[in-house]
Amino acid sequence: MEKISKNILNQVITPREPESYKGNYGKVLIIAGSTQFGGAAIMCSSAAIHSGAGLVTVATTPEKFTAINVKIPEAMTIDYHDKKALLTAIINNQVIAIGPGLGTSNIAKGLVKAVLNNTKTDQTVILDASALTIIAEEKIPLQTTANIILTPHQGEWQRLSNLAITEQIELNNQTNLHELNPDALLVLKKHQSEIYYHDQASKITVGNPGMATGGMGDTLTGIIAGFVGQFGFSLETVQAALFLHSEIGDKLNEKNYVVLPSSIIEKIPKYMAKFSSRDK
Repeated sequence: MEKISKNILNQVITPREPESYKGNYGKVLIIAGSTQFGGAAIMCSSAAIHSGAGLVTVATTPEKFTAINVKIPEAMTIDYHDKKALLTAIINNQVIAIGPGLGTSNIAKGLVKAVLNNTKTDQTVILDASALTIIAEEKIPLQTTANIILTPHQGEWQRLSNLAITEQIELNNQTNLHELNPDALLVLKKHQSEIYYHDQASKITVGNPGMATGGMGDTLTGIIAGFVGQFGFSLETVQAALFLHSEIGDKLNEKNYVVLPSSIIEKIPKYMAKFSSRDK
């Protein structure tokens, strides 16, 4: 299995053109949060914004609007119960990330189906957390023509693939991913997380136990969304997002026993500037 090196950051993170506007850097829709898990929507959308996404819209339950607007004034909000507004947002955004803190209610199930039924070839759909559980439990086929990125931890991947954690080896993971959707990209979150895409398998060797904290996966999903919005969908783009997330985590872990997702988010722009130098 190929090891993803720090060079991937220099390869993907490019300097911004002097004449730029927000529309150049991706329109991202994040469908996340619920009464119990509003923080997931905040972390995911904050990570997307700090990663450089040009426009971020958060579709969530209205009772969380104030918290989002105060914590992340850069993000727009819509009510995910409003089917017309939601459909318009799904159609008009390049990247849709769904699942963090969403829960598995009938409303959440309807949201997952709405995304998969209304996205097209030029869009990317990132399926995370609750969305993965819903797809596994409801046996929803991944038939959209959009680019699909799955971001399960090993337990979620077990539900999706029917592979016990002990059976989650390279060949089995590739085979089962191909059965779900032969063009999907899988980010398998674990110690030294792995990425599978077509016939390629790669992994990171960064990351630390201090990152074993609630919200870490939501943050990664936001970084992936922000990167795909700016740099386009590709294996390399997702590799860079995954590596940056854990690279920052390792730097923080040098002086911190526990690495908080919010601390990683705060450092993203600084690290992206470091690797985007025109002199690299």
